[in-house]
Amino acid sequence: MIDLEPYIYRPHPIFRLPSREDAAVACKTPEGEKEFREAMERRGLRIYQEQADPFRYGYEPDHWKAAEEILKENDELLISGGNRSSKTEFAAKYCVKRLMEQDNTRIACFHTTHQSSLQNQQPVIWKYLPAEFKQKKIKGKVANISYSQKSGFTDNSFILPNGSQCWFMHYSQDRNTVEGLEIDVAWADELIPFDLLETLRYRLVTRAGKLVLSFTPVEGFSLTVKDFIQGGEILEWKPSELLPGKNMPSGPEGHMPYLMKCRRPKSYAVFWRTMDNRYSPYDELKKKLAGLHDAEIKVRAYGWATSTTGAQFRFTEEHVIEPGKIPSEGTNFMVADPAGSRNWFMLWARVVDDCIYIYREWPDASMGDWTIPSAKHDGAPGSAQKSGGGGLAIWQYKNLITEIEGGEEIFMRLIDPRAASNNSLDGQTILEKLHMDEYGFEPMHFYPAPGKDIQTGVALINDLLYYNQQEPVDDENYPRLYVSRSCKNLIYSLREWTGLDGNKGASKDPVDCLRYLVTDDNLMVEEEQVMMRGGGSY
Repeated sequence: MIDLEPYIYRPHPIFRLPSREDAAVACKTPEGEKEFREAMERRGLRIYQEQADPFRYGYEPDHWKAAEEILKENDELLISGGNRSSKTEFAAKYCVKRLMEQDNTRIACFHTTHQSSLQNQQPVIWKYLPAEFKQKKIKGKVANISYSQKSGFTDNSFILPNGSQCWFMHYSQDRNTVEGLEIDVAWADELIPFDLLETLRYRLVTRAGKLVLSFTPVEGFSLTVKDFIQGGEILEWKPSELLPGKNMPSGPEGHMPYLMKCRRPKSYAVFWRTMDNRYSPYDELKKKLAGLHDAEIKVRAYGWATSTTGAQFRFTEEHVIEPGKIPSEGTNFMVADPAGSRNWFMLWARVVDDCIYIYREWPDASMGDWTIPSAKHDGAPGSAQKSGGGGLAIWQYKNLITEIEGGEEIFMRLIDPRAASNNSLDGQTILEKLHMDEYGFEPMHFYPAPGKDIQTGVALINDLLYYNQQEPVDDENYPRLYVSRSCKNLIYSLREWTGLDGNKGASKDPVDCLRYLVTDDNLMVEEEQVMMRGGGSY
């Protein structure tokens, strides 16, 4: 028989105690008093059950359920949460569910050090194991579960009766220890080194496994954070009571990002708010954050790390347009940036009234990423720089462009002036080869783009991107440069390019194409309109 008395009147964040006034009203009659007592006993039982067996009876907030749904259909989930936002608790229970639901499941849990695993990760996994596994040490032909508060799980692992296994590892272990794993779930709690993250991705391939990362991004815009966040699309925002102003250029006032579709396929990030965990000391956190810099509040309360890379452009979600919303009529331009052994990068733009719409790029996302996050400021070369066309002859590029355009009218073609003057193997320049009738392909006329310096181009791009972000977008307040959502490589570069890696920066080519376009005198956008609307460059 369970003694419920210690639990009946215990404070609880979910099962709230009735006020003295409500209790007095309920107990005015003997029948009411009896019903009140029974209700309180049921409350006490729920609290007892939650404590005794949180796997079956623990409270699960809505954002946990949403995260599980994401993982059903996708491969990777970054849980970037504020302090005490329940990210570790969720991940631990998710792992135990997976171990219980399917026989012979294999899970590897990672933490910073062996000691931090013992202190912070293994106890939470133990907490969520079903109650029947905690009553005594379990050892059989298959099962082996032994845990102590001091030493954690024996041999840093355990095996359930259904054959499912869980191992506990840490970031300082030799990477060769990880190389032999074939696992269904990898959970890394606290910020994981990028090289280990890449290793784990390969260890998950064989069994089509899931990757779960959970941490508060106190180290800022680290390489691991960049890998998920850079080039992602924010799908949902939520109110941020501690930051009531304009927190993000692309977001609504008084809101912070909550759900992001990441650049990598089947990869998502969620940004959990401390206030959504009803078990957290949120009021205490608010006191500690009072008066601190916005960047600290974003990290500690909303799980958002601010980029410190110094991106050159005011590019926001407002500048991204769905392909179907680009006007079908206008003046078309095409720009090419030949790049030696790399693929040429190319853009197509449509000018309508006073706005420019970038409606196509090559290579596009079907050929991979032009740039991927790395320790370098402007990323590292992605697969698109070499795939699908690397090493093509000039006449083959002419054929490729003709096929892509499908007969659409191009008013003017521009090309990098320096690359255009480079000689090919037969001593002719790239521009001369493009203008030739070669192998049955008609001449394709390009014009060298203006040789204006990079900063002039950056300033002009920012002028076109300008709108008053503190005011609603309307007929008077709007940007004049839009990029189709299908142009993912250009979007990535506009969000992340810093220029700090110089001429060899991995994301420079898409930016170069755009600046060749906007600095050309034939572009049919009146300069006076830029000046009248303000703008100004960084």
